[in-house]
Amino acid sequence: MLIYFNSRYGNENKNAGKQKMSIVLPSEEELFYQIMLTVDNVWDNKLSKKDIEKWLCNFNGAVFPVADERRLALYVLSSFVYYNENEVRHLCRTLFSDYLHWMLLHEKDGNSDVERKLDSIVYTSSFCPLGKPGESGAFVLYYFRQENNIGTKQMSDALHPPSYTKTVVLVDDVTISGDQANAYVRMADKSKRNVLLTFIASKDATEVLCNNGIQVISCITLDERSKFFSNDANLYRDFRSSFEDCKRFAEEYGAKSMTYQEKPVEPLGYKNSQYAFGFFYNTPDNSLPIFWADNQGWTPIMKRYEKFEEVPYREFPRFV
Repeated sequence: MLIYFNSRYGNENKNAGKQKMSIVLPSEEELFYQIMLTVDNVWDNKLSKKDIEKWLCNFNGAVFPVADERRLALYVLSSFVYYNENEVRHLCRTLFSDYLHWMLLHEKDGNSDVERKLDSIVYTSSFCPLGKPGESGAFVLYYFRQENNIGTKQMSDALHPPSYTKTVVLVDDVTISGDQANAYVRMADKSKRNVLLTFIASKDATEVLCNNGIQVISCITLDERSKFFSNDANLYRDFRSSFEDCKRFAEEYGAKSMTYQEKPVEPLGYKNSQYAFGFFYNTPDNSLPIFWADNQGWTPIMKRYEKFEEVPYREFPRFV
């Protein structure tokens, strides 16, 4: 149900002189219904209406009247793509299947026995997490090994694979900028084939990495349509009259959410990524920070675990 309205919410004096907006979006009730339906079916009920209301308290009328901001916030939240554990396991299986298919197509061994070829491919592949132990690559590799019945012998350090290794297979969840994989390229053994398996990759990162000698295989490729405020995205296509207001809302509150963040990023995500997705175990900083910023000035609705190089000692007394 779509509604055209000029909203009024709360104290009229507070909104006096504030720019009102006529927006064409589903009603607050409809947006809540859509979100909770998704929570029931995808989020495994890990998000409650109380959690959403606490997050909505961040939007206090600084840009538009509060009721308008609530609808804009709920619309953005309803567009968030959440990958639960079952979906992550499915992505792991899909990646491995795609990897084997790609390798068969590029296998120079003339042997026509497909099963023997597959055995050889797996035996001479070393599967390695992209990044350090404790980061998402290592976490994903654990599920990847389980779902594809790969022996621990085939797991190794990317820079020190076993001598029989012909292909170093890096595993990660998201490759948007390609920065982390490019750092590996500079140290990689160029005599071996290097492949990156990732759930989600941007088109730009894929091109850059391929040019640098890493074959990228991903389940999902992001392009301009995936960016929340692209002219090719759903918001512009379905609710064009609300596009600029929604972008302004996300930019101004995105900047506000980063005010007290220890490692701030751009208001619309790292390198202005403008994405709205996350996993059951973490939310990438490429997603809009209004989802995950967590500081004294902002209450998050998604959890993000930052990559701190060093945690101050003062953090630890709470454990004893």
